[in-house]
Amino acid sequence: MQIDIVFNISDFAIDLNDFIVFTLAVLYALTILVIADLSRRRFNLGSEFTRRIVHLFAGGAIWSLPYYTHAWVGTIVALLFVIMLALANQERFSKFFQAMARPEDLDHGSVRGPFWYAVSITLITAVFTITGNEQLYCFAAAGIHIMMFGDGMSAPIGMKFGANHTYTIFGSKRSIQGCLALLIFGILGAFLALWFFGVFHYGIFLVGSSILIFEMIIISVFGGFSAMLIELVSPKGTDNTTVPILTTVLMIYLGVLLGLVSI
Repeated sequence: MQIDIVFNISDFAIDLNDFIVFTLAVLYALTILVIADLSRRRFNLGSEFTRRIVHLFAGGAIWSLPYYTHAWVGTIVALLFVIMLALANQERFSKFFQAMARPEDLDHGSVRGPFWYAVSITLITAVFTITGNEQLYCFAAAGIHIMMFGDGMSAPIGMKFGANHTYTIFGSKRSIQGCLALLIFGILGAFLALWFFGVFHYGIFLVGSSILIFEMIIISVFGGFSAMLIELVSPKGTDNTTVPILTTVLMIYLGVLLGLVSI
């Protein structure tokens, strides 16, 4: 698949189908936020638990992207949440977004982690859709899913099983258990994204009727290992941007080496 950068003004139109898919995607993400917030307030669940609900599921709104007539509309969904999270330090919004906040976020009065997470998704999605390269979005989706599943599971598993074996690296506490969780769940998340976008929708990993399973596994494992190493060396609070963006770039580069992508 050739990477092209083409801007056609007619591609920036919106039709009824775009509006319907956009509405459903926003409703899905809002539902996840409401469930997390209700879990925190009604069932007394801590913000760390509810934050993981958001981390694991809210990004699933990107699954709507193949169903738009004009794929760039999917970027607006992510951008909407960037704006909402930017307003989270306002009193009228702050209580609702406590379900996504770390304890230090509550002290700081903002939700910096989710904000930069949303910024990353917005940037990655915009790069592929606005340039007309949504067929290659499977790599971006893989990077996002590594963050969703890998990073989403690394903290709870690391805290439960590696609490007494942590190491402070660039200001962040890391454990072998947490790193392995990121690796394993990151690989699973990447493979799921490559299958849904790269096989089922855009056919990047299809040759005739054959599915390039080996290439999908190689890229998923490479993405998982890359994400684990990137998170290890990322300064505290920056992994929400470094992990999805850098793993996406690295997986595309591997796709070039494997002959799946040409530049």
